[in-house]
Amino acid sequence: MIDVILVKSDPIIEQSSIRAEQITKSLLKKYSAISLGWNRGSAQIASQWKNSPDLQLFNLNAPYAFQQFGKVKLMICFPIFWVWVFAKLCKYRPPVVHACDLSTVLPCYLYKLIFRRKLIFDILDRYGMTYVPKDKNFIFRVLYLLVNKVESFYANKSDVLITVSDKILLTFKKKPKDCVTIMNCPSDTIPWVSRPDITGYRLLYTGAIRQGRGLEFLCDLLTDLKDTELIVTGKVKDQELMNKVERITNIKYHGFLDRDKLLDLECSCHVMVALYDSNLQSQYEYGMANKILEAMMCGIAVITNISKDLVNETKCGIVVEYGNIHDIKKAIVKLKDNIQLRKLYGANGRRAYLEKYNWGKMEERLYSVYDKLLNKYPRDE
Repeated sequence: MIDVILVKSDPIIEQSSIRAEQITKSLLKKYSAISLGWNRGSAQIASQWKNSPDLQLFNLNAPYAFQQFGKVKLMICFPIFWVWVFAKLCKYRPPVVHACDLSTVLPCYLYKLIFRRKLIFDILDRYGMTYVPKDKNFIFRVLYLLVNKVESFYANKSDVLITVSDKILLTFKKKPKDCVTIMNCPSDTIPWVSRPDITGYRLLYTGAIRQGRGLEFLCDLLTDLKDTELIVTGKVKDQELMNKVERITNIKYHGFLDRDKLLDLECSCHVMVALYDSNLQSQYEYGMANKILEAMMCGIAVITNISKDLVNETKCGIVVEYGNIHDIKKAIVKLKDNIQLRKLYGANGRRAYLEKYNWGKMEERLYSVYDKLLNKYPRDE
């Protein structure tokens, strides 16, 4: 008998699905589980997942929302994906179904209603806050309210609501009795040793190459900071910005890296820069950036304008104001000139990671949720 099926609308084994892959691995340690994902045509499947019955992918080429005409094409493709998911759920009849984000919850909710099973609704990002621009345009305002209302409906009707931060949880007026925060803390996959001193001064930017992530400001700053190197990695979503990056000699683009290579790169840098424009997407006011937690794991300092409570609590870096070039430059130069301070921030982050912000701690919360739900469904049912 399958205890649980997890559903995600991407391949699960890509870098952008670290959370879903971690949850899958944790579930497989203790329960009989299957993860259902959507391979839209670009997934590079790791050897550990090839031909694995624990991961089943829907192989239909489809774009992502940020691509040209992506949103229109997805409106056509998603119903096909939902039918495939629902058919899989009917085939295996798991006691618990775990829906990752709004894009997967509809077939899972129908399954819950028809078969009287339990639904976990796991929200990484509020869809309205993430994908609908913060705009005074009437259509966008209506769309924002509609998407949030639909998401709130499913959240309230779920048996357990999981979010990545307490602040996201507070955005729901109505929610189920059982709500849990499971942060996107990374697994400690690198053997921790005292790193040798890295020559020079290296900043790191990871994530999508696009406006609204501070990269445009960093480009302007790096033209003046010739003794500083910026390492950039991620998918290119703005070619004009990428062209600007390539013209600056002390910015090095390393492409889109797999998880292991990305962590190796993080460990070879001094400071992680994580900047987000909340005027474009309000989710940044509530969410928790993976890259800050990864920086803490790797023991490197951060410069950021989000997750301010976490940074101030752990004393792992410097909080700046987005778009304030003077503040950002001051923070970069301060950590360049004060080697002991940046080492202290890195050590503070690493200590906080080991004590509180690691996947082992989050895994305990996950098991607590599942043990409670599965106790109502004996394994021999």
